[in-house]
Amino acid sequence: MLTEVTPRACVPGRAGPLASILPAVLIVWGFVGAYLLQLSIDRAGESRAREKAVEEMAYFPSGRFAREASIEFQSLAADFIWLRGIQYYGYHLMSDRKYEWLGHVFDILTSLDPRFIGAYHFGAITLAWDAGKPHEAIDFLTRGMKANPLSWQIPFDAGFICYMLLHDYGRASTFFEVASKMPNAWFILGRWAAIAKAKAGDYQTAREMWLDILKGTENRALKALVVRQLKNLDLSEATDRLQKAVHRFQEDRLRLPADLRELLDSGYVDRIPEEPFGGRFYLMEGKVLTTTPPNQRG
Repeated sequence: MLTEVTPRACVPGRAGPLASILPAVLIVWGFVGAYLLQLSIDRAGESRAREKAVEEMAYFPSGRFAREASIEFQSLAADFIWLRGIQYYGYHLMSDRKYEWLGHVFDILTSLDPRFIGAYHFGAITLAWDAGKPHEAIDFLTRGMKANPLSWQIPFDAGFICYMLLHDYGRASTFFEVASKMPNAWFILGRWAAIAKAKAGDYQTAREMWLDILKGTENRALKALVVRQLKNLDLSEATDRLQKAVHRFQEDRLRLPADLRELLDSGYVDRIPEEPFGGRFYLMEGKVLTTTPPNQRG
């Protein structure tokens, strides 16, 4: 005899305490895993291992994926990525000075928190100077301007990069003028807009701009970057001054000086400047060089 069995209605159970935090846990451990993978690759130092890391990082969560996956835990995820970004930057600053994923990390961060002005500021400056990607930094800041239309800091940073690295003084002036009209804008922006418009790309102006940046930030990593750039500026200025003296010597005497000491002894310079990174200047085939390699400057 067949007996009809009526299934018991399924009563939705109450979610356990871990269910509500599972998305955040997955996001955090995903980034922890990626961090540990990057460390192991960096330490291995094998070309194939690095190529594999690049391939695997292609699957690293995009900012859009992280934002959608973290749902209501976006603030927690953004805080974690901010720490990750600082950690990543510091690790490579003290090791190989290669920042291939720096832009990706800050893209994730600002996708999670599009109004994080400090992330745009720090991310763009480090992308432009340390990673050597000023155009990528401008693109990053442009996205920031769209998300934060009343922020003066973001167009200011874009103008600063255009002025210092791209030497696009017209665009720099436009960015500075836009920034100067924003609420609570930095009082110096009007002066910077005028300087950019006049194309005053001299060492002293650049030094004053960097000092203004130094006075206006509390970020220790950014302050350290500014100090390095001020030293690099001193290095460039000293090298340029010595090189001009070499050219004058050559024009006058139809030969190159034997060394920098001959420039001093013959009165073409009043002193040999100190090398700001602790090395020394020297002359090779008419070109003024320094014993401090680029990867040890700062």
